Amino acid sequence: MTKLISIFFVAFGIVLGGSLLSGLGAVLTKQSPIIMMKGVAMDIKFWAILSAIGGTIDTLRGFELGFIGGHLSVAARQILYIISAFAGATIASYILLFLIEGKAR
Repeated sequence: MTKLISIFFVAFGIVLGGSLLSGLGAVLTKQSPIIMMKGVAMDIKFWAILSAIGGTIDTLRGFELGFIGGHLSVAARQILYIISAFAGATIASYILLFLIEGKAR
């Protein structure tokens, strides 16, 4: 359970932190921070998920051990890790878009 929560917040932090820092970079380069932050929030979600679960090799290895070895709990755990990372990245991008646009999608 602690690893699920940790994975959630790592993905959440990558999206939120990366987007906010891209807004700062946009200000320094005299570009629109709103446009930059919205673009980065959507683009960085995939990389946040991969970073949070530790890359794809461990996940694929977990699936292999789970399905081929007959240990379905290992495969189910890997699926939960991916769902947790996806939820963290998606919620962070929705919060950021809500703060920027002032409305829910």
